[in-house]
Amino acid sequence: MAKPHGSVRIGPISLFTLIIILCLSVLAVLSLTTARAELSITERQAATTTETYQLEQAGQRFLSEVDGALKQGNLASVLTEWGIEASSPEADSGESAGETITDDGATGEAIADEGMDGAAAPGVAVGDAGQITCSGAIEGAQITATFAMESGRQLLCVLSIQNDSYTLEQWKVTTQWTDDGTGENLWLG
Repeated sequence: MAKPHGSVRIGPISLFTLIIILCLSVLAVLSLTTARAELSITERQAATTTETYQLEQAGQRFLSEVDGALKQGNLASVLTEWGIEASSPEADSGESAGETITDDGATGEAIADEGMDGAAAPGVAVGDAGQITCSGAIEGAQITATFAMESGRQLLCVLSIQNDSYTLEQWKVTTQWTDDGTGENLWLG
């Protein structure tokens, strides 16, 4: 009898093993891409949370300084340190003759790390996420202060002044929308 030369016989077990190896390879690639996507999302969330806490810290510091200034009677000087100009004594006491005193622009005073010993400039501690700018206005007995970061995150703080105290009217953290591209229009309606 003649034996066949060079023929390779693939049995059902070899075929099954090949299919299992291919499936495991695909699942490994999917796991790797999912892990990288989760890492990216986690890093963005951590940066957003850090920026939010830094804005909150700046706002709380502003409130504490305004509170102390109201008790001592030197609100105008504290507001000037923060980039909010109060040019009349009525604004210092919380009573206004109806005029609007404004910083006249959204740029405000950039608060950066200026201390020799690593201490931050008055008002804001600058963190890893970047520099915080403060701008604001005084309208009647209401002080509006906006703390902004380069990333587009902002804290809007609105205070109502009555004699030697204040009432917090608004405290809102927002993020400016940035259009990253033209994108696809998914709905035409």
